[in-house]
Amino acid sequence: MVLSDIGYGALLLTLAAALWAAVASWRGAVQGRPRLVASARNALFATAGLTTLSSVVLLVLLLNHNFEVRYVYEHVSTYLAAEYVLAAFWAGLEGSQLLWLWMLAIFTALLLLRRPTWDQELRPYAMAVLAVTEAFFALLLIVMTNPFELLSAVPVEGISLNPLLQNFWMIIHPPIIFAAYALWTIPFAYALAALVTGRLDATWLRGTRRWTLAAWASLGIGILVGAWWAYLELGWGGYWGWDPVENSSLIPWLVGTAFVHSAIIQERRDMFRGWNVFLATFTFVLTVFATFVTRSGLIQSVHAFAQSPIGYYYLAYMLVVMAATVGLMFGRSRELRGTGELGDLLSREFVFLVTNLLFLGSAAAVLLGTLWPTFTEAVRGVATTLGPENYNRFMGPLGLLIVVLLGICPLVDWRRIDAQRLLRSLWAQAAVAVFTAVLLLLVGIRETWAVLSFAVTAFVGTTVVLQMAQGIVARMRSAGENLLVATAQAVGNNRRRYGGQIIHFSILLIVMGIIGSQAYQTEVQVALATGESVEVAGYTLAYKDFTYREVQEDGNKILNQAVVEISRNGRQLATVHPERNLHSNVQGAVTEVALRPNLKEDLYVVLASLEPDGLAAFQVLITPLVIWLWIGGMVLILGTLIATWPARRKRK
Repeated sequence: MVLSDIGYGALLLTLAAALWAAVASWRGAVQGRPRLVASARNALFATAGLTTLSSVVLLVLLLNHNFEVRYVYEHVSTYLAAEYVLAAFWAGLEGSQLLWLWMLAIFTALLLLRRPTWDQELRPYAMAVLAVTEAFFALLLIVMTNPFELLSAVPVEGISLNPLLQNFWMIIHPPIIFAAYALWTIPFAYALAALVTGRLDATWLRGTRRWTLAAWASLGIGILVGAWWAYLELGWGGYWGWDPVENSSLIPWLVGTAFVHSAIIQERRDMFRGWNVFLATFTFVLTVFATFVTRSGLIQSVHAFAQSPIGYYYLAYMLVVMAATVGLMFGRSRELRGTGELGDLLSREFVFLVTNLLFLGSAAAVLLGTLWPTFTEAVRGVATTLGPENYNRFMGPLGLLIVVLLGICPLVDWRRIDAQRLLRSLWAQAAVAVFTAVLLLLVGIRETWAVLSFAVTAFVGTTVVLQMAQGIVARMRSAGENLLVATAQAVGNNRRRYGGQIIHFSILLIVMGIIGSQAYQTEVQVALATGESVEVAGYTLAYKDFTYREVQEDGNKILNQAVVEISRNGRQLATVHPERNLHSNVQGAVTEVALRPNLKEDLYVVLASLEPDGLAAFQVLITPLVIWLWIGGMVLILGTLIATWPARRKRK
């Protein structure tokens, strides 16, 4: 049997096992037959094994350069570096579909490893939803996007991976994104299970909290890793261009953020039951929408695949899921009414509500902007695309309002507002904000929105730090512990609270990086001959030498490389080698930027062109504070790990 037949056969068995799991778990739950539910559980374990087998087969085919398989021919070559063969696995439509199915099957198996406890009644219905989702993706792979399709003739050489994707960060960016999409399926499955059973209290939210936080953080980290790849590889000096595919991953993150906050309200106040069921479902649907954007051909994007009818299958699936959820919500309208009530204006419940509305409004605005070319083409026959300035015009104010509420929410009480107490608790934050604004004005920063944004960030940052410090200082006084011990004990005893505060602080670091990089980027374009130099924002860039040669071992790549020495105040800092190369398998040049980062700013050098006589054109950018975007991402990982880490077991 040919290896590709094994991979395809494993997909066929995956579909059969997933369909059996869906039927058996549902019938077992409805008819009260535990043996059927156990059989469904075993079938879902089987899907994890079968999809793993299928994935291993595809990877082996790629590593062995089996060009008789169309997917292998289109994405690898004999000269492709071994580490990028892994990226080729998910570089194409078929491979990325298999990756999603495999991750969903693995996470489902991990979920089922634990015996039912809190989800004794919910689990069979959640299993049915997960099984149906697996069956949907397996069916698409079998019918529409078979990664094991054979060519009629075996080519001697493959097309190879797009050079833009031959980057370390493209090895990890897609798996993180697809892991997030797969993880979001679990809270969605339990939301539907809660609707079916009528168990709409906060039990399902508490039980899936770690899965939800892992999905939310994975998606956020995946977005940041993708931005870092774009910053390094595309050579335009930016990290976010409001491209439809970029937007399609941001939209579920915004809605998922609203869900994370809304879940807190239901746990604490038994409110927003309907919100939470809808938001969990809608976030999952939006992850499918993100896949629809890249695969339907309906929306043009530099990231999208060619037009394919598979997009309409995704659209049909989204409509079925939303229709089923809305129908069940109408049927459970009585159970969806919680016992909590909305408090006064500026009560914590009300601030949470406004924050959620802002997140949903931001998501709706980005969604409308993403679909705008499709709407205009349908109405007027001409597609009109919104530029980054259009998005910034509405996302800037919305984002700033969200940050403000992030600082106010911890200071207000549940149910009713104590205005005097609130004002007393704001003086330190207000003083820091005013000091920040004055300091910025003194150093010459005059742009109103930048000064205001930094002041707001300082206000909220002070709130977060003070909130964290209160518990630590109290422990130092009561237990007589030093700062390190008190911090470790306080965080260990209340991981959820401190993890959340660290996550909020990470968002502020990211906001600071966005403000600095958007407001004060300096760009200079210059042409230099060898031996010449240029001054840019205090840096001296001396063009020393160049390389112009063909590299046979790397797929007939024509290497265009410049050697540039960077110095400041007479002290040499580094020697960098920006490139602009030509590859046989793509049209146009591919840049490899030279980057010199520090905590204050990034020096970013792009080789725009290189003539045979050595005359070179450079694009030099100085981008302040952009490194805090990536530091914020690392802090986000830390906060999520703390918030999701299991609590200490209390001794009896």
